This record gives sequence, C-alpha cells and structure tokens, in this order.
Amino acid sequence: MVKKWIILVLAFVLASPVMAQYMKNAVGVRGGISRGISFQHFFEENKDLKLLMSFRDNGMQLTVMMSHYESVAGRFRDNFYFYYGMGLHGGYTRNVKMLWYFSSQNQGEPRPVTRAVVGADGLLGAEYRIFTVPLSFGIEYKPFFDLFGHRIFRLSFADLGFTFRYHF
Repeated sequence: MVKKWIILVLAFVLASPVMAQYMKNAVGVRGGISRGISFQHFFEENKDLKLLMSFRDNGMQLTVMMSHYESVAGRFRDNFYFYYGMGLHGGYTRNVKMLWYFSSQNQGEPRPVTRAVVGADGLLGAEYRIFTVPLSFGIEYKPFFDLFGHRIFRLSFADLGFTFRYHF
C-alpha cells in the first residue's frame, strides 16, 4: 500500500509544471518510524498546517500538526529553515497475538489484533529549500506518545526522519 501512495505522489509531482513561486502547498514523503506521506499548507509565510498519513506498528495513523518556521542567518539563509511545532494523531495499530484454547492438545493459534490509538506529537526540524525547482528536503525529530493501542501508554523519543517535499 505504501508503494501505491509513493507512486501516486511521484506521478502528481512529475505531471505538475515546474516553476519558482511562493510555496503555499507541498506534498512529500517522510522516512523514519512514522514513515508516510505528507501534505503541507502554509496559511502564513512562516506558519503551516501539516497532515501526515503514517504507517507504523503495522497500522496507520493520521497526524495533524502546526509548525512555525524560522529562517537561519548565514550564507544560505534564504534557503535554510528551522521549524518546530506540535500536533495530535489518531489511527490504529496491529500486531499478532497468540490466543490459547483449552483443548486436549492445549495448542495456541496466532491471530492479528487491531487496536485504536490516539496521541500527541512534538516536532523539531531543519529544511533546505530549492526555490528554482520547488523542492525541499530536511531532517526532523518527532517525539510522540500513544494512548491505548497495544500498550496503554507508549512514549517514543526515537522518531527521527528524513523528508522530501514538492511545493506548489
């Protein structure tokens, strides 16, 4: 399923005209624990709303985040940005659980178990934008915590990912 989404995003990117312009929207991909497909809408020049459909723990989560961008002073200041933000996510996770039956052979059988999950996310990242070709790439750190799911509470500080976005 992830391959289908990547092909769809690439088809959209390659079919769009390439030109330098104000970056109002973006679509892209993210690697890391919360790997997936993202959509980004700038409602101000330095503030955006991100939607991330991620695939982790054999499930799917939809994350909505707000971010604030700051330009970096220095040689590449027009193209290099730091950003931070936070948001919420919801979705489901799936894992295989061994179910035991009381019978004469006392055997168990593995079955998939799906559970709902909700939580909150933080975001800290750095992005380099290429304005002549409306692309950006970056690295982001996205700690999160989950409620419910297969564990009642899960806290993850290890979600480091790479991003690649096409702006239109």
